[in-house]
Amino acid sequence: MSLRDADCSWLPDHQLHVVATLAHVDHTIERLLRLTHDYTEHGTITFAEVSNGDRVDVVVQEVAPLPQAIPRLVADALTQLRAALEHTLYAEVEAALGRPLTEEEAKSVEMPATCDAAALAQWFGNRRRRQLPPMNAGTPLAQRIERLQPFQRRTPDEHPLRLLAVYTNVAKHRAPAVAATRLGAVHPDDPRSGLTVALPLKHGPQPGDGLPLLEGDVLASAPRGARIPFSVWPTVSLQRPHTGVWAIVVNELELLEEWVRTVAIPVLVTGRHEVSPLPPHLDITVGHRDMRAALATAGRTPAVVRSRDRIAAATGRAGLVEFLAFFPERPEEETVRAWLDSLDDHAGRGTRPAPAHGKRPAT
Repeated sequence: MSLRDADCSWLPDHQLHVVATLAHVDHTIERLLRLTHDYTEHGTITFAEVSNGDRVDVVVQEVAPLPQAIPRLVADALTQLRAALEHTLYAEVEAALGRPLTEEEAKSVEMPATCDAAALAQWFGNRRRRQLPPMNAGTPLAQRIERLQPFQRRTPDEHPLRLLAVYTNVAKHRAPAVAATRLGAVHPDDPRSGLTVALPLKHGPQPGDGLPLLEGDVLASAPRGARIPFSVWPTVSLQRPHTGVWAIVVNELELLEEWVRTVAIPVLVTGRHEVSPLPPHLDITVGHRDMRAALATAGRTPAVVRSRDRIAAATGRAGLVEFLAFFPERPEEETVRAWLDSLDDHAGRGTRPAPAHGKRPAT
């Protein structure tokens, strides 16, 4: 990390509060990902084998119920991300005015998420908002707000601000985001095997974001009597409230957290995002006398990346122990495990995460 990477002098003192909010988001996402990983790794899917002529089908017998903490932790993280934006905007208005806002003035300060320019113009034209000079159309702060609007993208419904607004509006007024266990992939460990995977699971309408996973679904089929290892990759996915599209929860959180932290907040504060990104990881369970000094030493690896490193490292450690078992002059297994446990997640990680389940279809 260079000194320039660590330089967050662009963040003024009146905006230091957002560092703690982002750290809280990071901690919440880490809790969520640990829970999601534990769920997908420990008996998410129960399989059954069904004879089908000269083949054996492996079908879904049961899918473990999704822990209800998962959609609620998602709601917590997204609500705090939106709060980070709202608080940043509020602090910018007060800084521009040079005084605290009155109770009446405060009601007009919020972050819009509009899908067309006319709607934003109407938003700026609000009578109470026009009485706040920093919020008038054409001012530097108004231009920054406009730059972040969903209508600036060719597909407004996929803009991060639009996603953040619809998720949090639904979570606040109706229910947490709809979350479900879905199927990411099924593939044979040996591509040359006689295993086939049901086409609907390989070529769904939304490849890569998790397909429906229901009791009775055929996951794979193999010749009767064959024993073919294969891997099943379940996902925990969210349904976007406004489009119905499913997105893998870790990918959705990564997209929104990164956008708020590296694009939205810098643009609101400076008018540009080409600045040193704010660090995501800071221990806020202890008090910091100097938040500026804490910012300089905060961790710069987001929870999603740390989670991937942790999973890859665990897979790499387990794989190396299995690999060494084939050698007659191998070291004691306890010695190998102790050495691997001494490595951090970067040094001990493997090349790919482990699937949640494997099975050998047979008669």
